[in-house]
Order: sequence, then structure tokens, then C-alpha cells
Amino acid sequence: MTLKKILFNESTGILRAGWRMLALTLCYAPILIGVGALARAVRPHVAGGSLVAVSAATGLLFILASLWIYRVFARKVERRTDLPELRVDGDTPRHIGIGFLLGGGAMVVIVAILAMAGSYHLDGVNGPLAGVKAFAMYLPQSFSEDFLFCLILFRLIKEGLGRRMALLIAPVLFSLAHMGNPNESFLGLLEIFTGGVLMYYAFDRTGSFFTVWGLHFSWNFTMNGVFGLANSGQAISGLFQSHVSGPTWLTGGPTGPEASVLALGLDVLLFVAIWRLADRQLRARVA
Repeated sequence: MTLKKILFNESTGILRAGWRMLALTLCYAPILIGVGALARAVRPHVAGGSLVAVSAATGLLFILASLWIYRVFARKVERRTDLPELRVDGDTPRHIGIGFLLGGGAMVVIVAILAMAGSYHLDGVNGPLAGVKAFAMYLPQSFSEDFLFCLILFRLIKEGLGRRMALLIAPVLFSLAHMGNPNESFLGLLEIFTGGVLMYYAFDRTGSFFTVWGLHFSWNFTMNGVFGLANSGQAISGLFQSHVSGPTWLTGGPTGPEASVLALGLDVLLFVAIWRLADRQLRARVA
């Protein structure tokens, strides 16, 4: 077998999915590293509202640069001019709404159950700046993870190995990437896996990246930026000051509600709900 056959699909002449996965990741890495280095260099010199503004600006720069690289790669390497996964049209608000309903809505349900069980305790309010700070942090953070694990890994694994393998491999990698988080637990990693299956299945059904991004962002922001709960073992100040009490299997303990049976159960229920919905209720009308 020649090198050309190893690298390129004979029928289409396009670089094979596995090699594209590696190439696009290598194109994405300098943006991730460069913008991160820029943010770390600037943040020590600002504070308060200025720090939030810097975080928002660097986050927006990172998102725009990543999308530019993705579009250039799609056009030059994949020979695609139309990118339905990034299309912004009349269906986009519905796709974002589906994501927010699945992510933020699920977290509201979890906190409501914890409150009714006497396990969620509201201690005070930090003020709107804390919420804005969390928003500016979680929007690019969720984007970076979804860009890598969904737009690159899941999409190209699906193209090369099929949807079932992609729904197994991409969530496993997504879960393993969180192993280094402080206070992470086995139950938390298991939920991140099931959450990954839910997100990528939602992406596969809607065909829109904005669904998975909206789901991931609203889940993290609602959990930590609004209700003040730990997110994968990491606690930052949210809109509300709070703490939890009760069994770890119910509250998630120091890991956060992701490491609870409530989150696992909702992941499964939401997956079944999406599976039961018809394509016309999920996909773009132009698909």
C-alpha cells in the first residue's frame, strides 16, 4: 500500500478521517495555548470588573479564532464550503433552546430535589458580578471542550468508525480528560461519560454544534455560576453562596452534583427523551 492510499481516501481524494483528526487538533492547539498564555499574562495586572472584561475579551478571541481555523480547515482540507454543524439560521434559537433545556433545566431540577430533601442550603448572595465572571469563564471553557471532543473527535470518529463507536470513544476520552480535577470521584467520571453520550447524541440528532455547546455551558453555569455548587470538584464564587449536606451519593459531596445519582439518572432520562423524539422536532428544516 502506497503512502497516498494510507493518507487519502481513494474514492474522494480527501485526507482520511483519522489523519484529519490529528491535523485539525494540531491546528487548534496553538490557539488554545496562545490565547491561554495571553490571558495568564494580562490577568495579574487587572482586578474586579476589569478582570471580568479581560476574561470576556480573551474568551471571545479564543472562540472566534477557533471557528476561523475550523472553517479554513473544512474548506481547504475537507473541501466543504457548507458547514451545517455551524449554520446560523432560523433554527439556531431552537437548537440553543434545546441545549439550555437539557443542561440548565436538568440542573434546576437537581437543585430543586436537593432543596426539597433538605440537602441544598442557601447562605447568601454574592452579587451580579460573580455571575458575570462565571459566565465569562464557562462560555469559552465549554466551547473549548466541545470544539475538541465534539466537532473534532466525535464527528471524525463517527465518519471513520460509525456512530456507535463514536458515542463510546468520544465520551470515554471526555471523561478521562477530567481525571486530574480536584476532588474528582468515580461516580463523577461516570456521570461525565454519560453526560458526554447525551451531548454527542444530541449533537448527532440536531446536527447543530450550538445544541451541545448550549447544553454544556448551561449545565456548568447554572450549577456553579448561579447556584454556587462545585463543578467537577472545582468551586468558584457564583451568584449564590451555598453548601450541601447529606449523603454523597445524593449531593455529590466535594465533587459537586455531577457525582450524584440524580445527575446520572437525569442523563439517562434525557437520552431516552431525545431518542424518542422525531427528527422533525430536532433537526434543522434545511437538513
